[in-house]
Amino acid sequence: MATIIRCECGAKVRIPRGPENRKFRCPKCKVGIAITIDARVLSSRRLGPGDPGAICPICQSPIQQGEMVVTCDKCDQVHHRECWAEIGGCGTYGCEEAPTLEKPETAATTPLSAWGDQKQCPACGETIKAIALRCRYCGTDFDTVDPLTLQDLRRKTVREEHLEWLKKTVIGLFAASVIGCFAPIVAIVGLALLVPKRKELARTGPVFVVMGYSAIILSVLYSLLMLVFAVV
Repeated sequence: MATIIRCECGAKVRIPRGPENRKFRCPKCKVGIAITIDARVLSSRRLGPGDPGAICPICQSPIQQGEMVVTCDKCDQVHHRECWAEIGGCGTYGCEEAPTLEKPETAATTPLSAWGDQKQCPACGETIKAIALRCRYCGTDFDTVDPLTLQDLRRKTVREEHLEWLKKTVIGLFAASVIGCFAPIVAIVGLALLVPKRKELARTGPVFVVMGYSAIILSVLYSLLMLVFAVV
């Protein structure tokens, strides 16, 4: 007998049976539903501020606070719920909940040429030109003409969001470093945050690199001056 659950959107959803039908989303709200190999729905939760960070084994990107996650009941690996639903199982190699790999029928076809070929947009699924760098249906931009998967697109989005967060952090630290009373805090936060992420900081551009290191230098100088005046 088929299992029927109630989705977060309120819709009643019939869960498909069989290990080959685990790539599943709610037909109404399109939210991914994580299904196990024996047709059970994994309980999902939102990653909270106190939870330890983890790397999703499917998209290989850090799981951010507020994202919905599921835990594999076979290997205890934490996944993005959307990633589990996208591939239909666990992303850990050799796990019982890992999906069966299907050999694509087009594996032996000739490589894409520059003109006349087509590819599928990973975001909306529409067919577009192989050389397109933007989907004309949903407006998604690509940084390469090579065909991308939804996982590639997700990794790109996560990287861009992380760089935007880093830029805002640098601006905040630089603004706080100008105010002398915040110098010790800015020095500690800047050294603990920006130095380990210097490679990511370099990708934000020269302006943010200068602002980041200037904030650290200014805050350290202010802190030393405050220490000298306190001793004297």
